[in-house]
Parts: sequence; structure tokens; C-alpha cells
Amino acid sequence: MKKKTDNRAKLLIGIVNKQDELNYTSAVNKCCTAVHFSGVGHGTARSSYLSYFGINDIEKRVVFSIIPEALEKTVLRTVGQELKLYLLGRGIAFTAPLSGISNIVEDAVLSGTEDVKTAPQKKENKTMHELVIAVVDQRFTDMAIDAARAAGATGATVFHTKSLDNAKIEEKMGTILPEQSDSVFFLTTEEYKLHIMEAIRDVAGLKTEGSAVIFSLPVDDLVGIGKFDGEVPDGQ
Repeated sequence: MKKKTDNRAKLLIGIVNKQDELNYTSAVNKCCTAVHFSGVGHGTARSSYLSYFGINDIEKRVVFSIIPEALEKTVLRTVGQELKLYLLGRGIAFTAPLSGISNIVEDAVLSGTEDVKTAPQKKENKTMHELVIAVVDQRFTDMAIDAARAAGATGATVFHTKSLDNAKIEEKMGTILPEQSDSVFFLTTEEYKLHIMEAIRDVAGLKTEGSAVIFSLPVDDLVGIGKFDGEVPDGQ
């Protein structure tokens, strides 16, 4: 494993309609060499947010891709244009930092980008986004989502997951994690992150029957979503 500071790999996450999955990866591949993994999720946004957020109650494809950071904005721009993510309901794509990756994968992803300059990152970004993830007992998924909405979340994507070999940590935490769980993704702003996490904790956290494990990841850049204040982007 290695970590590079000047030229490094980055995680790209796309949440798109089922029929757009291959068009999405094709758009990314036009810009760079990337590796992709896809999973099935379901959107849960309220009807008033369905088109705005791009995540509704039908099956979604969630694609995890490793891309070169130097081409991050090019990839996002291309994906946004080719999949028409500027239209309501088409989906979203966003990036997050990686702290480490295998040498073989990173070298392949970064090949051909040695001379591409990475855009400087702003030290302070008041519009920074966050990805809040809650792994919760399936019986309490709706309760967790409702609490998150009340705290400012506009929608969510749900993955069905399960607890694996957690006896050691369960003993130290003094609680048993549910065998069948849902991993719920909330894309939000830094302003609402803590409120959402606390709201989920209060109704379905580890000290409740929901037994939710809640954490967050920073999001560096995104395409396909407007403001989080309930307004539809201009021209939509």
C-alpha cells in the first residue's frame, strides 16, 4: 500500500437509474482509466423531493469507481453532461478521498496522468458535502430515515446488509448488532451532518433496539444535485 500527495487515486460514487449504469461507466472510461464496482440500492426520498434529489423509490445502481484525482472535474463534468444529470431525477455523482489503495490498482488508474495538474483544493469550503451512513436494524430503517428527514436530510439510498463475525466488538460495546440490517446513505451538507447523525442516534442508535452504527465521510465534489435548501436549480 502507498499514499501519494501530488498524483493520487480517488473514489467516485454514482447513484443512477438502472438503465443508465453502463452509460455511466462508459462516460467515466472516456475520461480516464478506472475500475468500477456496482451494487443495487433503493431510493427513499419523499415525493416532494423525488425529482429534485434524483433518488426515488425505484431500484438504483450505485457504482463505486476508482479514478485519478487529476481528472476528477473532467470526469464529473462528462458524466453530468452525458447522463444529463442536470435534469431532475437522473441521479448524482460525487467524489471522496482515499487514504490508501493497492499499488497495482493505483498505478493502472494513474497511468497517463503524470503530467496532468491537479486543481488546488480550497482550504475552506462552506458548501462542503458529507455522506452520512447508518447501518441499522431493518425493522427501524423507516424510523431512522424519518428522523433524518426531520433533521434536514432530503433523501436516502438503502442497501440491504448483514452483520458478520462481530462477536468481539459486540462484547466490548455491550450490545448485539442486528444480523439483518440496512445501510442507509444520506448525502447532505456539513451544516446538517451532525443534526442528522444525532437524530438517527436518538431514535435508532446503539442504545436503542435499532442498534445503528453511524458514521460519515467527506465529499469533495459532486454533480447532479442542486442546493439543499429545497430550491430547484435554475433552469430546471
